[in-house]
Amino acid sequence: MKQAVGYLLKQITDKIKIAADASFKEKNLTFAQARVLQYVISRGGNTTQKSIEDHLDVSHPTVVGIVSRMEKNGYLICHMDREDKRNKIVEATEQAFLISQELEEGRIAQEEKLLRGLTEKEVEELHRMLCVIRKNVE
Repeated sequence: MKQAVGYLLKQITDKIKIAADASFKEKNLTFAQARVLQYVISRGGNTTQKSIEDHLDVSHPTVVGIVSRMEKNGYLICHMDREDKRNKIVEATEQAFLISQELEEGRIAQEEKLLRGLTEKEVEELHRMLCVIRKNVE
């Protein structure tokens, strides 16, 4: 019997998260924290907490917890926006910039592993179909 698409997607994402958490453990990071770090770095090392919430599509309390732990572990520095006190500014530390390249290399390696055995055309079609599925669940 053919497995349901939703179940296959869940199995894939669970395995990705487990592998990522294991590789990030020595850096005292989780998969979610690495995603936040990569996003902050991609924004030049400085963004708002609200922007992180929107980008990752997660709740305010979830981002507060992630950012707080990352600040405690020396990856982020947070302060209130001087121009708009409602915004909290999140900045990457030197430590964050030092490991960002390593995180990106790991992300690329994981992507290559996921797509191994697929042609370029198949990868494009898979991407298109996954975007449709994501839109369907929004």
